[in-house]
This record gives sequence, structure tokens and C-alpha cells, in this order.
Amino acid sequence: RRFGTKCTACQQGIPPTQVVRKAQDFVYHLHCFSCIICSRQLATGDEFYLMEDGRLVCKEDYETAKQNDDSEAGAKRPRTTITAKQLETLKNAYKNSPKPARHVREQLSSETGLDMRVVQV
Repeated sequence: RRFGTKCTACQQGIPPTQVVRKAQDFVYHLHCFSCIICSRQLATGDEFYLMEDGRLVCKEDYETAKQNDDSEAGAKRPRTTITAKQLETLKNAYKNSPKPARHVREQLSSETGLDMRVVQV
């Protein structure tokens, strides 16, 4: 029990008489050889992705997740437009103090109506 083969998914021991599935150096019970997203049991010949920690993802779920990540990465926030009055206020403040303290930046943010991040940048 202590030194025998363990299932990568459930970490339970695997008796030598039990049928198993293998993916590279990882060993699984038949019922544990399934996708972590949709829980579909993978069969011989199914295409899947093996994560570094030994978790399995079926090809369909992997590609769906990849598409979602790609679409989120491409969605940028809109560019901030600064008016002449806001720019003048920021220039004067940064001329007086090139590295204003947090409370000064907060005050500039409320005066100009710009986000704190925009004031800091």
C-alpha cells in the first residue's frame, strides 16, 4: 500500500490486478481517466491534453478554453481621453512635485475626474 502504484488523479493505491490507463509516466484508474472540466471518461484513441500536474483535459474543452483566453486577451479597455483643462491641471501639479504623494494624487483624481491609475501614469 505504502510503496505501490498510486492513481495520479485520486492518489489512491492501485492493486496489481486492476486494469489501468497510462499517459506518459502517469497511471490512472479507469474511472479516474477523465476530463477535469466536463468529467467525460476518456477512451482509447480519444485526443486529450495532459497538464503538467497530471490532470487531463479533453481536446474539445481545451480548445474552447484556449479560444476564451485568446478572446479575453484581445479585448483591451478603451483609451482614456484627457481634456486640455485636465492636462493643464496635471502639468501644474507635476511641475510643483514630480513625485506627488498618494493624497495629492487622490486630490488630482477627484479634481480632474480621472481614474487614480491615469493620474499616476
